[in-house]
Amino acid sequence: MAYGTEALVLFEVELESYRTKVYNMETNSFGLRENVDLLEEERKVAHQRNMKYLLQEAQHYDSNIKKRSFGVGDLVLRELAASMPTKQGKLQPKWEGPYKVIEVVRPGTYKLETLSGEAIKNT
Repeated sequence: MAYGTEALVLFEVELESYRTKVYNMETNSFGLRENVDLLEEERKVAHQRNMKYLLQEAQHYDSNIKKRSFGVGDLVLRELAASMPTKQGKLQPKWEGPYKVIEVVRPGTYKLETLSGEAIKNT
């Protein structure tokens, strides 16, 4: 579209084609208004398609994840970013430990202690 009307190629202006013969300003503007009215519906359909795709992608990703739970007395490693967020670096190790689980607060949350028996804060 060009300035509210349908664009024409230069040779169509000089040589009469079917499009130039049957062109009617009234029907053209009606068609353009109809396209604008359908635009919101097309956006909704595209949004629904995108949401469906994201849901399928999440389900595929989640199908490969294995749940792990630890019990009291298990030895675990702790992510270094959780304990020392300012001491991270490209060449730093990602994990620290081992630590011993002393209490399961809820699934995925544990209280830890070192192997010598000192309790760890902020676990």
